[in-house]
Amino acid sequence: MTVIMKSDVTAVSSVLPSALALAWQLGELRLDCRRGGVKLELLAAGRQLRLTLPSGGSFTLQCSTVTEWLKLLSDTSYNRLLGTWVVRRHPVLLVKEESSYRKVADLAGARIGVPADGAEAALTGVDSRAIAEAEGWHHAEMRWTVLDIAEGISSPGREVLGLVQALAAEEVDAVLANGIQAALLQPLLGLRPLISSAVQPEQLVLSVSGLEQEEQLHWAGKVLAHLRQAARWAAYHPADASRLLAQQLGIPEQALELAYSPQLHKELEPLLEPAALGDLEHLRKSLIQERVLAEAVEVAQAVQQEIADAAQALLDRGEIGMPQAEGLPRFALEEVPPDYFVRRRPGRVIADDAEAVAAAHAYAARIKAGASERDLGRRLPWEELRLLGESGLLGLMVPKAYGGPGIAVATLVEVFKIISAADGSIGQIPQNHHFFVKSLELAGTEQQKEYFFKEVLEGAQLGNALAERGIKSMKEMNTRLTKEGEGQYRLSGTKFYTTGALYSHWLPVTALDEEGKRVTVFVPRGAEGVDIIDDWNGIGQRTTASGSALFSGVQVSPEQIVEHWRIFEVPQVFGAFGQIMHAAVDIGIARAALDDAAWFVREKTRPSPFSQVAKASDDPELIRRFGELGIRLQAAEALLDKAAAAIDNAERGLTEESAGQAALLVDSAKYLAAEISVEITNALFEVAGTSSMDRKYNFDRHWRNVRIHTLHDPARLKLHHVGGFILNGVYHNPVPPG
Repeated sequence: MTVIMKSDVTAVSSVLPSALALAWQLGELRLDCRRGGVKLELLAAGRQLRLTLPSGGSFTLQCSTVTEWLKLLSDTSYNRLLGTWVVRRHPVLLVKEESSYRKVADLAGARIGVPADGAEAALTGVDSRAIAEAEGWHHAEMRWTVLDIAEGISSPGREVLGLVQALAAEEVDAVLANGIQAALLQPLLGLRPLISSAVQPEQLVLSVSGLEQEEQLHWAGKVLAHLRQAARWAAYHPADASRLLAQQLGIPEQALELAYSPQLHKELEPLLEPAALGDLEHLRKSLIQERVLAEAVEVAQAVQQEIADAAQALLDRGEIGMPQAEGLPRFALEEVPPDYFVRRRPGRVIADDAEAVAAAHAYAARIKAGASERDLGRRLPWEELRLLGESGLLGLMVPKAYGGPGIAVATLVEVFKIISAADGSIGQIPQNHHFFVKSLELAGTEQQKEYFFKEVLEGAQLGNALAERGIKSMKEMNTRLTKEGEGQYRLSGTKFYTTGALYSHWLPVTALDEEGKRVTVFVPRGAEGVDIIDDWNGIGQRTTASGSALFSGVQVSPEQIVEHWRIFEVPQVFGAFGQIMHAAVDIGIARAALDDAAWFVREKTRPSPFSQVAKASDDPELIRRFGELGIRLQAAEALLDKAAAAIDNAERGLTEESAGQAALLVDSAKYLAAEISVEITNALFEVAGTSSMDRKYNFDRHWRNVRIHTLHDPARLKLHHVGGFILNGVYHNPVPPG
């Protein structure tokens, strides 16, 4: 015996398909709110959305039937109208599974059960006469049987159960039911649905209450813009929209198909159309006359046109993008499990340069096999980065005086090439780690060096919160460090391009102090007020997690603050050191692309019918092209090695000239590395042929990775730096003082 609880059939009666629940499920709205520090809650079975702002104020958006909203409006004039939309319901006629009825037309003359007192309209969204008209029946042909449901049972869900009991007792041949409830009851009771062609439009309403502040109005406009984009997305992705709506509203997917028109996905956008507002006002007056409603303000007075206009302006400016078909990455909305940062084994301590290169080869061999799969699925390399910390490769730049190997920059460059050839995304992640280790060496106090170098040697990873969007120079940074009492500070700001921050134990944050000087604040990953968001969606470097970092009044002690500006008080190669690692990443990716191209030509490519050779790898033109690419790659590597040696030499005796020469060579190497890496990753398809474009090989990841990575400090700027020296003898300082 199947037992159906009352809640099973009544909970779904309040389901309203809307862009509100859909936008929540798609996630772009939640991501936008998280970036802004806004708390978002979905309530009332997907019918309400509550926002709590950083200032503490809150407001609520609500999806309602017209009657529900008008009642709210009669209670409080603060419930403002943001838009309406219309959904079209289909009534469903349920018959026994073994019944001979196969379509609604077969039911002409059959006994059809409906609840007493005209309740079928409220139950199904359509009345029996509308079905008769839609099916072409004469009213006289209809045999509607009004059933008296047991006394004391009044909910629509219980009425459906009463109708089904009448069907089981053969008092009727079919019963009229709500599509959603029919979908729930059908598999449980062995019933079969027949969907009528009758349609009943139902106007629904989106309203907002609790708006008092300018900030609330701003966010209400943002939310409305997201809802409109979600509705437009649904129109282009009907199957996905049905699945997401059903999941969020807690109903079977087939319930949407049974209950609503196939055009549902084009009907979800909340708009303020004059005709719809006129219908609302007409209904309001009618309900007041019938004494169903108390006197309420006119509909026109309740319209919040200001918010609707703000939402449209955001859409017109392209500030609210269309949701992505592939969905948001998991950690765009969730936190990283804290145990990830404590379950790494202590890192080994590498002894010297030779051991560093050997460790890099061993690590590369472990991560190479999964590189393509990680890129295709955007699977973040959690395990691979745990292994990186344990390998000792994060401690390479810790000076010998502090227990580290203190390897040469030339060796570090070789390590980056090796790892980047195995996985270009993972290759980029440690760049900022070593950059900030070097900044500690150059500007940290003795206490800071001892503490953080010990952390790094034990496997701690330093992240990156350096760049900001919308600024032209570091002097325009919005991230600020302010003093709060004796020996205490607060850090606030928002960063982007935070490569590796998601995976890191410590977050070095670039900020301006109260004097406008550039400092680096080392913030623990789990500090209160820190939020790392994996909202990176670039075409390449897909697993670097180069997204956002938010710092909201993070408490800081003096021991965490490094006076970064001091690095530039003397001749330095710090900027060149940061840039050369980027160039090494590009060279490593280019090497991988050239190796993949050679493998494919040897093993897969068919020879041209005009080449008169048995194997593509014997084609003279292909041999010539590989020679050209290989020579250019070797030239770029040789220049990169020369630049690395220049940094090492300059550090042994820093002068304006030695630092300038090192920067000049790094600029030259960076330019050539960018040029040849883009060329090789593109030429892969030229030499390998059409079959190499097959998605299963994912060779395009090399081009995507290198194309987006070479945008770090664009290569064209290097021509001006080098040209300025050759023409005018002026050295370029790649990182001006903050």
